[in-house]
Amino acid sequence: MIRWMTLCVVALTVAAVADEPRWTIDAKMSRITFTGRQMGAPSKGEFKKFSADIRFDPANLAASAVDVTIETASADTGNRDLDTELKRPNWFEVERFPHARFATTSLRGKGGNVYEAAARLTIRDITQDVVLPFTLDINPDSADPAQLLAKAAGELTISRSQFGIGRAEWRDTKIVADEVVIRIEVVARRRK
Repeated sequence: MIRWMTLCVVALTVAAVADEPRWTIDAKMSRITFTGRQMGAPSKGEFKKFSADIRFDPANLAASAVDVTIETASADTGNRDLDTELKRPNWFEVERFPHARFATTSLRGKGGNVYEAAARLTIRDITQDVVLPFTLDINPDSADPAQLLAKAAGELTISRSQFGIGRAEWRDTKIVADEVVIRIEVVARRRK
C-alpha cells in the first residue's frame, strides 16, 4: 500500500512538472563560463556546448524544474594547450565523464526578479548539493509578440577538489586555487 501511494505521489509530481511551460534556450545568446585562479591570476573559460530542459512558471515554482547538461570537452579557455590539458584524466577526463549536469531540486523566489535554485551538480560522477542565486526577467519578445523572452543571470562558487578536478600535481591549491566561479547567462523563449 505504501509503495503504491509513493508511486502515485511521484507520478503526480512528474505530471505537474511536465505541465509547466517549457522554454527553448537560445544557444547563441546563452553562456556558461568559469573563472579560476592560477598562480594568483584569473583564468577564464567557457563551456561552448550545453543543453537545457527548462520548465518554469514564476507563479508555480514548486512544479518548475531546470535540468542542464554540459559537454565537458567543450571547455574553451582560448589557450589550446590548456584546453587539451582540461580534457585529460587529471581534470575533466572527458572520455570517461563526457557530461556535467545541473538538476534543480527546488526553486524559490526571493522577491522581485531574484530567485534561488537548489540543485544537484554532478561533475566526474561526483554529485554535490549547490545553490545558485540568479536574477530573471521575463518580457514580451520584441522580435515576436507571440513569444515571451526570459533572461537569467547568476553565479555560484564551487570547490574543484570536491569534484575531483585537478589531480596529481594539480591538487596543490597554491598553484591552482580551489575555488571556481561558474556564471550562467541564459536567454530562453516560449509561446505565450
